[in-house]
Amino acid sequence: MGQENRMIKFEAKEWNAGGAINFYGSRKPRSFIIEVTISTEVRGDLLQQAVDKTLQRMPYYASTFVRKKGLYYYADNDLPFVVAESEKPRVIGGETTNYHMLDVTFWKKKISFAMFHGVCDGLGFNRFIEAVLYHYFCLKDGKTYSDEGIWTEKIPYDPAERFDPFAEKTNADTKELKKLAGGDKRFRLPEFAKYEGPTMYSMPLRIRTEDFLKWCKSVSASPAAAVSAIMTQAVARECDVQEGVIMSVLPFSLRKFLHADKTFKNCVSAIFLPVKPADARSLSTGELAARQRQAMKAQMGEEMAKLLSASINLIIHLGKKLPGHFLKNKLMAMQETHPQDTFFIDYVGGLTTNDYTDQITEVRYLNADPAFGSSFVIMNETAGYFYINFTQNFNNDRYYRAFISILEELGIPCEKLPYESFLNPEVELPPEQRR
Repeated sequence: MGQENRMIKFEAKEWNAGGAINFYGSRKPRSFIIEVTISTEVRGDLLQQAVDKTLQRMPYYASTFVRKKGLYYYADNDLPFVVAESEKPRVIGGETTNYHMLDVTFWKKKISFAMFHGVCDGLGFNRFIEAVLYHYFCLKDGKTYSDEGIWTEKIPYDPAERFDPFAEKTNADTKELKKLAGGDKRFRLPEFAKYEGPTMYSMPLRIRTEDFLKWCKSVSASPAAAVSAIMTQAVARECDVQEGVIMSVLPFSLRKFLHADKTFKNCVSAIFLPVKPADARSLSTGELAARQRQAMKAQMGEEMAKLLSASINLIIHLGKKLPGHFLKNKLMAMQETHPQDTFFIDYVGGLTTNDYTDQITEVRYLNADPAFGSSFVIMNETAGYFYINFTQNFNNDRYYRAFISILEELGIPCEKLPYESFLNPEVELPPEQRR
């Protein structure tokens, strides 16, 4: 039963510009889920209190959305945010979650945090999770742990937390924007020729932080650059790539460049790291990782960041001008109409866990299934480990195995974690509100 049938109306607040593209497409979006496994059975009563404390400080995480003339607006939602004991993730955005676009569930030793990506990006979501975990462990252990780096009531509210840097239209140099795409054809993994539908597969591993950082430092590379290089060489080993480029696509935050450090909202773009097949085969992994790092630094400067943000701004504001949902949907369904081959490296930072680090045993990020197939390597550094999860639409592990083989050659020990198939639930978006 939808919002209109129950006569529940929310008041539209600010337009969601930064997250706009997440609402559009030929199918419903799916949730993004972060699973945190801890060393003891989860206490649901304490988890509910922890969520309540977090929302008292940051009530915007309880937001819902209102759709008017095809545009989506944030809306305050005072309905209860109820933590549930559930083995499987729940549908968010509808009656089940009181129209909240985030959800928190638990099962045995696992806490699952689900979000609709239109609410916030990965860094914004991390802020919510960190606060919930902090309050939970303080309550459970009867202690006041250090809250350094965590958003608690000690940090006064600042309106900048709700700032949307894409809300105001900016000018974009279309000639420069065309150069960003590059002229080389991007290699597409052959598995996507037979797209199998929405089921996703998760193949995780973890590496001790000190082991991975030691190697990265030895070759003058960052963790994301290192993973990009290793995955590029894994693809080159497994596929007979003769032309074009093997492309790493790396989402990254624009907060620093757009003076939006405090915002919880979407503030992200992507950089592109192409590698010619011959280079992937001839360069050592360390040489390629160092080169990827230099390419990342070149693209993450202020001028490039402004150009990338202008490209997003251009699409969003063109879409805003179009009449009706149909035309807006046709333009802004970028994630369907512009598949980003060859693979994504999504480094979502790490969860700040301070004095209770030893009580966290695993962290796993499960992304929504991308349209027409894609392969993600999702990284986070938490509790002394780099967790690297390979998520994809196809059921084979050859790139995962090739990645591990390269780690072994480099002398970097890793631990394989259990495989699983998954499919995050669809998100219930609001219908058009006519009055």
